[in-house]
Amino acid sequence: MARCFAMVCTLLLCHGALAQPSHRHFSLESGKQLAELRCPQKSNTPVKRSAPAEELEPPDAEELDQISQLLGSINASPEHLDPSAPIPRRIAIWGDSHLAAGSFAAELRRILGSQGVRPQVSMLPLTMGRAGVILPLRRVCLDGWKSELAYSSRAGRIATGIGMNALQGEPGAYLWLDLRNAAGEAEVESIELFFNANQDAASAVISVDGGPEARVVLEADDAFGRVSISANGGPISVLKLRAQSALTLHAIKFKYREPSPAVLDAFGIPGATMRAWQQLDPVYFGRYVDAQSYDMVMLQFGTNEGNARPFDATAYAQMLEAALQNMRQVFPAARCLLVAPGDRGVLLPKSRKKSGKRLVGESRDAGPSNSLLRFSAIHEKIFQIQQRIGARHGCAAWSMQQAMGGQGSSYQWLLANPPLMARDLIHFTPAGYQRLAQALAEALGWKSGLPVNAGAGPAEPR
Repeated sequence: MARCFAMVCTLLLCHGALAQPSHRHFSLESGKQLAELRCPQKSNTPVKRSAPAEELEPPDAEELDQISQLLGSINASPEHLDPSAPIPRRIAIWGDSHLAAGSFAAELRRILGSQGVRPQVSMLPLTMGRAGVILPLRRVCLDGWKSELAYSSRAGRIATGIGMNALQGEPGAYLWLDLRNAAGEAEVESIELFFNANQDAASAVISVDGGPEARVVLEADDAFGRVSISANGGPISVLKLRAQSALTLHAIKFKYREPSPAVLDAFGIPGATMRAWQQLDPVYFGRYVDAQSYDMVMLQFGTNEGNARPFDATAYAQMLEAALQNMRQVFPAARCLLVAPGDRGVLLPKSRKKSGKRLVGESRDAGPSNSLLRFSAIHEKIFQIQQRIGARHGCAAWSMQQAMGGQGSSYQWLLANPPLMARDLIHFTPAGYQRLAQALAEALGWKSGLPVNAGAGPAEPR
């Protein structure tokens, strides 16, 4: 290990009535990281080739004619969600692939910026390296890690990360982060690493801006631990971490040289469901934050739940009830919004024959298995359940599907110029995500020039 200059480790005093986990601070010697971060070349792993599936495509114009009357009758009015409320200063959003894609949260940050504040990212999930996840980072390099996802866990009350996952590394696993902003400027004064250590104390070697590596011992209280890292040469441009032992990382918190009065944190995982909130341990999870850390909590789920065959509305309502009970244990007073899924279409086999076969069900219910509106009806049911269950926990509900125009609108969004819907008829184009974010901001009154909520600054994680 390279020698380390001026490494300081101090035990910080915790505040609050409850005992807090040890919080150690390391000040590392920085180097001169000025060039772009380049990732190491990984060895090529043979990819297993699966048998080709039957090719699918969106319905053509002839098939869409079968629902033209229904599409023409869509008249879903935009919802308004107490637009008189002040714009919150601290917002956290958890969701699935729609959020993980990055465009939705980026547009909300842009809209909030137009109100006179520039929201910053406070907590970064350890979801990098997953397909479909775009994080607000300049560059990420990693290898030797695997994710443990809360939504797919068979066990209950699990110790998971802020992004509803844990990043588990083997000895030698590395994680490199370029923390500079889009203009290439360093603005992160220090970071906090949150980790889990059920075993003996873990360790890692860390360097900043190409400086010498320093060995950092990661000790935890009741499995929950955190350390902070700063550079004695100023803000951090590039941080490099290499695990020396088995290591489980949960989150990264940023402290900026010039903190903004606003925060918008987005935690999205493709495939995720609201079940993650049901499976987590709210006591453990609550140690990342306290009740005042976020003014507003948004939960954007439902698309993957609606993919179950058959969709069980009763089971979904029970899961949502348990998930919101845990959410309220962590955030008892935060403003809460459930974001229901957008409209979803159906892809058809390319080999189908044009036989005039009826593709639309007898009603606006789920209909037969080949109905072009079967997912549309399920997503509407999910919204109705979110409205009903959410109201019991002080959560409003807003439907992306209604904002699009209602059932069947996915086909209209695909035909828009430019297209707003991706060709899989599940996800959206960047322009589509921007349109949805604008509709949500309009419903919330964020585009009306309302003042930003001037509450107290974010509290330290417990």
